[in-house]
Amino acid sequence: MQGAKEAPVEQGVLDCLLVHVAKSQTYYPPLNVYQSSNQMAIGLLALADVADREGYRVRVLHEGLEAAIDKRFSFSDYLHQWKPRTIGFSLHFHHACVDMVRLATEARSTVPSATIFTGGFTASFFAREILEAVPAVDAVIQGDAEEPLAQLLQVTCGSGSHDFSGVPNLVWRRNGEFVENPRSYQTSEEMLNSLVYTRFDLLEHGRMYPKLPKAFIKTNLPSKLNLKLNEKISAERHGMFWGLPVGRGCVFRCFYCGGGAKSQMRINQRKGVIFRSHEKVIETIHALKEFGYTGCYVSFDPHPWSHEYFVKLFHMLRERKIKFDFLYSGWGLPSNEFLDEFAKIATPRSAFLISPETGSDELRRKCKTNFYTNQQLLDKLEHADRLGLRTVCYFCIGVAGETETEFTKTLALKNEIESRFQLAKTEAFLIEMEPGAPWHLDPERYHIHQLRRSFTDFVRDQSSAWYSSMSHLGYTSEFFGSSAIDPAVFDQKMLKLRCKHFCNQNLKCYAMRGVWSLSRLAGIAPRPKNQLCQ
Repeated sequence: MQGAKEAPVEQGVLDCLLVHVAKSQTYYPPLNVYQSSNQMAIGLLALADVADREGYRVRVLHEGLEAAIDKRFSFSDYLHQWKPRTIGFSLHFHHACVDMVRLATEARSTVPSATIFTGGFTASFFAREILEAVPAVDAVIQGDAEEPLAQLLQVTCGSGSHDFSGVPNLVWRRNGEFVENPRSYQTSEEMLNSLVYTRFDLLEHGRMYPKLPKAFIKTNLPSKLNLKLNEKISAERHGMFWGLPVGRGCVFRCFYCGGGAKSQMRINQRKGVIFRSHEKVIETIHALKEFGYTGCYVSFDPHPWSHEYFVKLFHMLRERKIKFDFLYSGWGLPSNEFLDEFAKIATPRSAFLISPETGSDELRRKCKTNFYTNQQLLDKLEHADRLGLRTVCYFCIGVAGETETEFTKTLALKNEIESRFQLAKTEAFLIEMEPGAPWHLDPERYHIHQLRRSFTDFVRDQSSAWYSSMSHLGYTSEFFGSSAIDPAVFDQKMLKLRCKHFCNQNLKCYAMRGVWSLSRLAGIAPRPKNQLCQ
């Protein structure tokens, strides 16, 4: 099974180094200082697979994982050892903006001759701005990257001419000017089915990656002890889950999502969706199980095409007696047949997740493309409950245009769900501004005051010592009918709403704040520091 084995690799000149960039510092009082954005983009190992199959010497480095294993890890020393000709930084998630700039700048000073590029959704959206703001970056791959990466490596590892005019989807520098090549490449179903997403053998310390928690708490304890502490905390709360690659694209336009239909068209030139074959998905599940993963999460549910696809997949899994935990994130209401088939393969850790966003039917109609009523939602939850299937309903704190009356409807729906159903629970998340989301592109339409628009806005905001996705939302708006208020006050009001109405861990949070305060005084826990990019 490809990707299920990690083999030692001799050091020397690398043709290509692909780097996952974690956010090295995030601050949230109950966790103190922690490292976030630890989950790699699902396609990063698949890109390494493409380079490997083309005959190039390639490695993948998770810089955050290396720092978690050994605090003394030096990216510069690593580059000196491997001397990569081409270095690519994954900038899919916007939280990594600051650290991408830091690492790219470090790479430029360490390996001046290397070609440095970045890619991913955030990089694609801000391609020209990144080239303007970050002199260390030579090029940005926009959108799907399999063929562009292969052709880029032909140049960097071949003629060495640095003429990238033939590389599709590339924005690059030539004699101080920016060149935007035609965006002619888009991943086909054939290419999608040829990719191997589980090339952990190409990832440094790949065997350690599944154990790395989403939030890696930082302390001043020795590296091994700190790593064990995080592994213990994570193992008690979560299984080892991987994002299952099922397809690409989106047909919806949820107001807060940067991966919706409009962004897909802008970034990937993709109008619809494509699916991997069922056999390839099952092959990936087998590889994940062999590597030690206990489950996967699925966030690809483009109605109505997803219904038939997943009903067949669940049937095949049951027929082959494949047991795997599934967290399925529904983009709309499932059919009863879907829930019936899902329940037949569901393990105790499995669950169907859905995001009604609000308890107001009227507001939901405005903010979600795939609309359904409260009653339709309750009917599906009742069906799932009868099947013995766990469900989780996620509400948004900060839905654009929400009034106090509408928020009261959200609380009423939350209470009804929790009182009526044994296996349904509710949670809430704060909405953070992300690149390419409808309200990022058109803030006036959603009646918000935008604080992050450009790449440098995101870098500035996320450089704060106190940054977290729950305390720096990137916008302000009317608060229950009152005019827009100071951003810090607005963020705190949103967080307090979540803590008051959707959190049952308040006492634990206060206790943890006290623990971290004492730990900082004792020198065990670090203090937050600004991450200003020079």
